[in-house]
Amino acid sequence: MNNYNNISGISPEKLNLLSEIIRQSENVSSENLIPFFLNAAATANAKGINFSDAETDVIINALKTNMTKEQISKLDTVRKLAKIISSNRAG
Repeated sequence: MNNYNNISGISPEKLNLLSEIIRQSENVSSENLIPFFLNAAATANAKGINFSDAETDVIINALKTNMTKEQISKLDTVRKLAKIISSNRAG
């Protein structure tokens, strides 16, 4: 995780999973990155691993390196909607 090791306090389990997600994303075509990310999040959830907003941002920023501007815009929109939904559930 060359440029993404700026999260202090992340558990080794999360760090390993995050590294694996980023590594695997390098082999995913740009049109499949959003479904890839959603699947990775579901897999982590199934394992009982939840990422903080900062950790999620690291994943998203890594995925964005292989995306077009249009895909980045779509991903940003999905992220904003997820935050709204999350805050509505909490409130």
